[in-house]
Amino acid sequence: MAHHRALRYALPALLLSGSLLVSGCGGGATAGPSPTGGPSSEAATADPRPTPASSTAPARNVPVPALPEAAKQNTREGFEAFVRHYIDLLDYAYQTGDTKPALAVADPGCNMCNTITKDASTISVQSWLVGGRLQASEISVDASPDIDSIWLAYLSLTQAPYVDYAPTGPLATTSPSPLKGLVARGEFTEGAWRMFDLGTPKGAKK
Repeated sequence: MAHHRALRYALPALLLSGSLLVSGCGGGATAGPSPTGGPSSEAATADPRPTPASSTAPARNVPVPALPEAAKQNTREGFEAFVRHYIDLLDYAYQTGDTKPALAVADPGCNMCNTITKDASTISVQSWLVGGRLQASEISVDASPDIDSIWLAYLSLTQAPYVDYAPTGPLATTSPSPLKGLVARGEFTEGAWRMFDLGTPKGAKK
């Protein structure tokens, strides 16, 4: 159990302590195991309704966030919509343990995406989060991409308080602080956005 919890806390710790760095591309991302989707496959089959996590069971049948129409355009507004969508996919990963949707829109060399994969994929019937929803705010996007066609967006992230539960009961309660000064880097290629990195720029004060 301790190993699973340590990996799980990686994203909240990185995001909300300011230690996540924008370092560019490097290191491949590997998809994690599929989530269990609930306390048992029989329960999920019996009740197909989306059910949030509770003190007695992890979330199940949570729908994948749909890509908004605005995020399908290679524009300043389109990248902002994509960044918001990407944060929704990270939130979904931490609700369910399913990292595939977030990885599908990320560059294969995204270090941060690899960290998220290892972290969020540990969520299972053994241990799960109640609360802890991620939300982007204060987003601003450069007027145009850089010379390499990379767009930059500046944002803050907040995470709601959460409790880490196991079948035996609560394990820990956390109330994260907001993290400001994050930079998202993305590119519109082959008709769709992909995320290169998200974090605090190197050398920035924390």
